[in-house]
Amino acid sequence: MAERYRAIIIKDDKICLMERHKKGKHFYVFPGGKREENETEKECCERELLEEFGINVKAKKMIYKITQKGEEQGYFVCEWLSGEIHKTDAEEYSQNDTSLYGTYNPTQIPLKDLEKTLIFPSEVKFQLIKDLKKYGNSLNRPLIKFNCE
Repeated sequence: MAERYRAIIIKDDKICLMERHKKGKHFYVFPGGKREENETEKECCERELLEEFGINVKAKKMIYKITQKGEEQGYFVCEWLSGEIHKTDAEEYSQNDTSLYGTYNPTQIPLKDLEKTLIFPSEVKFQLIKDLKKYGNSLNRPLIKFNCE
């Protein structure tokens, strides 16, 4: 089973997301990717953010572990240490066939816009909205596990 780790990064009341345009759809996903051999879960999350967003982060605590299409994904609350969000030389940005892969744009959206923004997986988005109300931006909550469609 493939393992993927994703980041929840909140800074200045905004959240980091990867904006996608694919096959006529406009949506957002949490940044992250597949764990490489001999890499810890936290190292995976930190590497992916540097590769895709150009920012240095510290993965602090996993708060969600989901299973989606037979694949496990862990979601870490991360602290933004340095850097500015920009497109890097990551493979996502150099795909020639945008009709197949779509486009990628690293960005931030205001937290107040979370509810009206199309973010996948939606189950994580809705849990995050609940947790922000209950725990605040620190998201200091125990790990929960759930399935996504």
